[in-house]
Amino acid sequence: MFDVQCSMFNSFSIAMTATFSKLKTHFTNWREWELNPIVIKELRQAVRSWAVTGMLLLFLTVLFITSLTFLVTQSFQVEANLQLGGAMFSAFMVILAGASVFFIPLYVGVRVAAERQENNPDLLYVSTLSPACIIRGKFLCGAYMALLFFSACMPFMAFTNLLRGVDLPTVFFILFYLFLVVCAANMIAIFFACLPMSRPFKILLVIYGLFQSFALLVPLVRVSFQLMSSGVGAMMSGRNFWVGTLTFVGIGMAITGLFFVLSVALISPPSANRALPVRIYLTAIWLLGGLLSFSWVVQTGMAPWMLAWTYPTFALMMFALLVTVSNSDQISLRVRRTIPKSGLKRALAFVLFNGAAGGLVWVATILVATFFLTWQILLAFPKSMIDSSASNWFVTTTAYAFAYALTALFIHRKFLSKRPPKLAGVIAVLLAGAWAIVPSIVLFFLNQLSWKSVEGLQLGNVFNVFSLRDDDQRLYHLYFAFGWLLLMILINAKWFVRQVKNFQPLNRTQSPPVINEISPAA
Repeated sequence: MFDVQCSMFNSFSIAMTATFSKLKTHFTNWREWELNPIVIKELRQAVRSWAVTGMLLLFLTVLFITSLTFLVTQSFQVEANLQLGGAMFSAFMVILAGASVFFIPLYVGVRVAAERQENNPDLLYVSTLSPACIIRGKFLCGAYMALLFFSACMPFMAFTNLLRGVDLPTVFFILFYLFLVVCAANMIAIFFACLPMSRPFKILLVIYGLFQSFALLVPLVRVSFQLMSSGVGAMMSGRNFWVGTLTFVGIGMAITGLFFVLSVALISPPSANRALPVRIYLTAIWLLGGLLSFSWVVQTGMAPWMLAWTYPTFALMMFALLVTVSNSDQISLRVRRTIPKSGLKRALAFVLFNGAAGGLVWVATILVATFFLTWQILLAFPKSMIDSSASNWFVTTTAYAFAYALTALFIHRKFLSKRPPKLAGVIAVLLAGAWAIVPSIVLFFLNQLSWKSVEGLQLGNVFNVFSLRDDDQRLYHLYFAFGWLLLMILINAKWFVRQVKNFQPLNRTQSPPVINEISPAA
């Protein structure tokens, strides 16, 4: 009996040792536990940079002088100021928001832009890391720097609670709100830094970013003041507060994720399937955004909440259409290897993979679905004010946009086929601009230019749709846009069918290499 127990114990020990060895080997080879190398690299350079150290010391000095000024000023007053803590917190919040919004996105964006220069083949070109890992590391570095500034300011803000005028829930909620905005600004700065532009244009982009940071800072501070005056602690017991907070957090995360996938696509090699993650992500946030807007419609009974989903979708799809027509018709071997053999899966891949033809179908599907869903929900709520002109400009503008895009594709394919594919997007923009400017120039030289002629009917000018007030003239625009679009569809039909036929998986059956026989040496 004792021998049997010993043998069972030995077998159990051997099994446990083997299992532990397998787990140890598994976690040893699991490299996901390692910290992102880009984060280590960027933080090491940030620590050695006098810009970060100097800005942090200046930030702490300004906070200390501000707090000292408030306390010294209060010491000369006879009566106690019960709002001293709130006033100090407001000042600290403005200083923190200004330092975070101006400095951190600028530092992160300049670092990425310096590595995107063609004459500086730094980490983005010689590293074996994936593009997503690189962008994630840059973003996490910006988030860590934001945490550094916020943690430096946290003791000053927590001290304001002892002076009355502000409660701790308000302090932490406003800090969380500011942190989300700073992280989104960092991601937007990374996206603009990844754009393939020359150094002079990037300098102009930095100047533009500084002005936009100031435009972001003003509403940011205004909303923070409103949260302070209303009192976050008192509102936390209400359901509407948490619904609005979760909506804001969801929208902020969606915007940050959008610029993340766009940045990854920009630094990915041309042979990669750049369009797949972007189109999947845009489709996902389109669905989630529609569900979110519909939930607000159900909760409030106000159908116009759907327009908060319709208008951003329209704007995003217009940019997506411009990028889509700039895609190449030739699919790389790397992408063809991933094309499914199944007919249904291949049809879905045709819409989501690289290529202008599939991208046009994807954009058209989302815009048509958005229009019909919004219109049906507006009709389901009779109390909502339905403006027929809104649906008219949506349909007309969409038809004009596709007409411009298909015309640009035809011009590029017929006359400029040896030029880069991105020229088609430039041609589409030039077509829209020329159709809006050339008639005014002609009228100017004919001495017939007036406000009435500018606001009058100009068929083919998409911008003229928004200035018209006559329903009949809007209808003429609609007929002209659909006629032009139908003509361009017929002209590009042969090209579209050819793109569908060429979208086939790569044939992996290849003949083995022929090895020539070597004659024996004499």
